[in-house]
Amino acid sequence: MIIFGRIDYLNLLPFYIFLKRFYPRVLQCANFKKGAPSEINRLYKRRKIDAGFISSIKSRRQKGTKLGVIARSAVTSVLVLEGDFAEDSESDTSNALARLLGLKGRVAIGDKALKLYLDGAKAVDLALEWQARYKMPFVFSRLCYTSQDRQIRKMERLFLRRFTRRAPSYILLKWASERRIEPQAIKEYLNKLEYRLDLRAARALNKFLFLTRRQ
Repeated sequence: MIIFGRIDYLNLLPFYIFLKRFYPRVLQCANFKKGAPSEINRLYKRRKIDAGFISSIKSRRQKGTKLGVIARSAVTSVLVLEGDFAEDSESDTSNALARLLGLKGRVAIGDKALKLYLDGAKAVDLALEWQARYKMPFVFSRLCYTSQDRQIRKMERLFLRRFTRRAPSYILLKWASERRIEPQAIKEYLNKLEYRLDLRAARALNKFLFLTRRQ
């Protein structure tokens, strides 16, 4: 049985739809441990899970796949809001990125940040700020694993061939209702994200890890 760290953020909805469609046995047999990104990072470090989308800054020297959550333009769900500096307890990578970029304000990530953006909050988009400075995409997380190598690699290959951003209506409406975000806004948000860690994204990840090596 594979133990998988599950982050219930909209940015990973295409991955969970993929599992439901192409890997029903994994869903039946897997033991999912849910949590925010920072919690999944801790579970992974303690080897309490076999695999999960690990924050970029915690993926250093880990066994990783070519799957990640990648922004090549605005991401709209990783923000620095006006106000005194404060980290987001759910984040590791975004807190480190805000410090690296020297931004002052309150870090907010995930679906709550997307909701704030859609509601018109004044904020800096961290992905855009990174791209303006380094002319590279930004990799927020990467699918890493400690065991179940063959299963994870097979999943990686199949996802990269078969994944879709389209969500069945009942799933989209459920997630939209829970987050109080319009279904159309979710569709537009998912279109901003990529999941293939290509050569350019891999170089961007290495750049970020190099710049934050002392954090």
